[in-house]
Amino acid sequence: MKPTQTTRRPFRLWMTGSFAVVMAALIPLREVGAEERSTTLRVLRHSRFDVVETLQRIEYAARGQGLSVLVRVGGERPVIVLASKMGGTPVVMQDADSQPHVPLSVLVRAAREGGADVLIASDVQRWSGFPSAAADDLAALPGLVERALR
Repeated sequence: MKPTQTTRRPFRLWMTGSFAVVMAALIPLREVGAEERSTTLRVLRHSRFDVVETLQRIEYAARGQGLSVLVRVGGERPVIVLASKMGGTPVVMQDADSQPHVPLSVLVRAAREGGADVLIASDVQRWSGFPSAAADDLAALPGLVERALR
C-alpha cells in the first residue's frame, strides 16, 4: 500500500460462501456503465489472450496458489469470485447504504485493441479489518493475475 493512501475500516465485513450473497454484490457491477464502473473498478492488467483463455489462466493460477473459484459468471463481461484459503470470500460494505463489494472478484472484458482487460476493485488495498488469511489472499491478487498472464 502506498503511504499516501488511507485505509478505511469497512462499515460491514463478512466472509461468505453463499452464492446468493455473492450474486447480489456482482449484478450491479456487471450492469453499470463505463463511467460509473471506472469509480468502482480499475484495470489491473491487459492480457494478450482472449477473454476465455484469460479466465482459464487466472483460475489455474488461483488454484495453484490454494484458492478455489467460488463463482464464475459468464457473458460479455465474465466475473470470477475466488474463495479465500480460509474458506468463503470477503464481502464489504463501505457505508450502511452502499452496495456490497466482493474484493476477491475479477472481471474480464474484451479489449478494443484485442486481448482482454482484467479489472479488480479500485479500492481493494484501502480496506482494513480483514481476517489475516483473507487479507493475505487479497494482497496477493495482483501478483496472481500477473503470473497467470505471462
